Amino acid sequence: MTYSPRFVSPKRDARRAPAEIIDDGYHSSPSATVQPLPPEVLQHWGLIGSPFAPDRALDTPLGVTDFYFRSSAHASACSWLQSLVIGPGSLAVVTASKGAGATTWLRQLAATSGLGGTALETAVARWENESLEHLTNTLFRLAGDIESKANVKTLWLIHATTGTQSTPVANINRLALLAGWHAARAERLQNVHMVVVTRGKRSLSGVRVFQTSPELRMPTHHLSRPHGSELRRCVNAAMHHAGGTRPAFTVSAVTHLAESSGGSIRRLGALVHTALVHGQIAGIRQITRADLSAPLINHAATVDESCSRAA
Repeated sequence: MTYSPRFVSPKRDARRAPAEIIDDGYHSSPSATVQPLPPEVLQHWGLIGSPFAPDRALDTPLGVTDFYFRSSAHASACSWLQSLVIGPGSLAVVTASKGAGATTWLRQLAATSGLGGTALETAVARWENESLEHLTNTLFRLAGDIESKANVKTLWLIHATTGTQSTPVANINRLALLAGWHAARAERLQNVHMVVVTRGKRSLSGVRVFQTSPELRMPTHHLSRPHGSELRRCVNAAMHHAGGTRPAFTVSAVTHLAESSGGSIRRLGALVHTALVHGQIAGIRQITRADLSAPLINHAATVDESCSRAA
């Protein structure tokens, strides 16, 4: 089992959008992968399970014991969606900052049977390089008969993922294609709400196109990364959820973990698990900021060096 996240302080950017902890150029390096903690680590910290759930595919629901932190951004997105599904069928777009937890948010929505007073039947799918026909056929199959349930609306959740070479213009063209398909079938889809979640900055020019171009005029929302205070609460809540009865981290250590996550809860989970593993190995009973400063950075550097040699 390899734990490799590096602790770094996020660089401040005066141009960052409001409510973002750092700019949207953030990339976790190395990649943040949450892995379950081994039994000896759980025993050392008095935990009954791992604080953070391991990474899962989009169509795999969270387990009943998995921890989910509902950030203010997630709560705001749910409120926006709740007001949307009250009305007639629609096509909407959610842009998500990297590390905002879009996949987790979609997974939570896919498991719901309603929002507010609106009963929903959900279907979720990834849209990568598949044709539009393949995507819509998949959603029709997952959602069942969308025309026979007058009292239950259908929510199609589409996670649009593109390659690293993709451009904002290409993303907009794909959405324009989907908008045209939706407009041609508006009467049949009057009970269906389609929500496309795609990577994008709050200030992405494409978002303005969605709001001003007649053929792309659609409701939009932005899912941003959590604030530092939320990330600190997330660490404490995750440890409590895992059965912790004593503080495994000092206040300053929790702050350092939150700062090092760059606003990503997934990366935060990887860092917390890394710290717990090394704390158990070192026989530490409570992890301080100083405990995070040297051993874990050295460990991450060693892993990076080994990976470079292997390559």
